[in-house]
Amino acid sequence: MGARNYHTIRKTIPVIANIWYYCMTSLGNIQTLGEEYTGTIRIGRNNRIPSKLMQTLWLILFIGGEPLLERLLNTVKNKVLASKTVTQNGKSVLLKCIDFVKEQKPTLTRIHHSIFYTNGKYYNISNRIMGIRYVLLRQWLQDDTFTGSFNLLGQISLFYILFNCIHQLFLTNTTGNISENVINVATVSRKMCVLCAENIKSPCATSCGHIFCWTCIHDSLSYQKSCPICRESVNPSRIIFLQNYL
Repeated sequence: MGARNYHTIRKTIPVIANIWYYCMTSLGNIQTLGEEYTGTIRIGRNNRIPSKLMQTLWLILFIGGEPLLERLLNTVKNKVLASKTVTQNGKSVLLKCIDFVKEQKPTLTRIHHSIFYTNGKYYNISNRIMGIRYVLLRQWLQDDTFTGSFNLLGQISLFYILFNCIHQLFLTNTTGNISENVINVATVSRKMCVLCAENIKSPCATSCGHIFCWTCIHDSLSYQKSCPICRESVNPSRIIFLQNYL
């Protein structure tokens, strides 16, 4: 069908499939395959089955939350740039805030996951926003053996994130320009494989645009057919070997 049609369909079909799947299950108050296998159901903050409206809002946030946030930030940024009433200093502050939110989205996600490991609630951010959590129906399946280990994992993760934030603030105070630091770090990171943490050897690119060592990415795909960075589905036959990569 051609490369252009392939890339368009590859991005669209998973979204449509997820919407269709959750419309047939969660919106119809039917357990998903995972919920049925683990013996869990979804309940809201009032300890009742979520209403159709709450389930619909959850689905919108779950499927399209990140694109909607990105579009909202871009819209606000364009309005700030086009505004004639906001002063230049005000625009500078607002644009820095918008860029900060964009840059720190992965950090916020990591904080959310750390909190999940600590208290065991709301694995997805959309679940936390809507207050939808899981309850185990079959109590004999309850196993608290690893609760302490997950709690410790969450606390260590939070400490590590806090350490990185303090380190980033320290760099900002010493150099006065966080954007240059981010660019410099990104420039160095592009030459390093995130899988082996060494300089990239025989560089290759996945269909989602991330670059790894040829051996590293193929070893990773032998366990899971998805990108180690963005988790997008990756077909090993569509990995592109890069020549003259600097």
